[in-house]
Amino acid sequence: MAYIVAYFESAGRPSTGLDPLIRIRLVDTGDIVAEDIMEEVGSGFYRFDFYTYDPTKDYTFLADAVRLSTKDRFLEGTNGEYGKITDNISLMSDSIDCRVLLMKKLFTNRLELAEGTTDNWILYDDDNVTPLCIFDARDKDGLYILQLQNMASKRSKATE
Repeated sequence: MAYIVAYFESAGRPSTGLDPLIRIRLVDTGDIVAEDIMEEVGSGFYRFDFYTYDPTKDYTFLADAVRLSTKDRFLEGTNGEYGKITDNISLMSDSIDCRVLLMKKLFTNRLELAEGTTDNWILYDDDNVTPLCIFDARDKDGLYILQLQNMASKRSKATE
């Protein structure tokens, strides 16, 4: 799950008491995957709980605070571009921020150093089976770290 947070203001002041409508689309197909009213958090901030969020997909959203003037009415955002999620996500309040989700996975999910010297550092997704990131393990001098057979190096999925 991810949160989408939007900030609305009018004439430089936070806008409260709105019922902004959010519409989320998949970038590659244009299909609407979620559409609902955002929940007011306070001081002009509104939140949508994006339960079906998949960090491997690119989304765009448009939040519409219908009662505001055209200039202040719309906020848009995206979580990335063409699958480059970690390189393109903004920390702006009107964007999906999956960097926090990725950081949580880096600290809590199963991490394994497999046999061999290349593509041997594997971070697994929440299901503890699907590789999320695969890369070479190297030491401080840039030399490959070799994981020998029968020398397991695994971190189990953390419990919350």
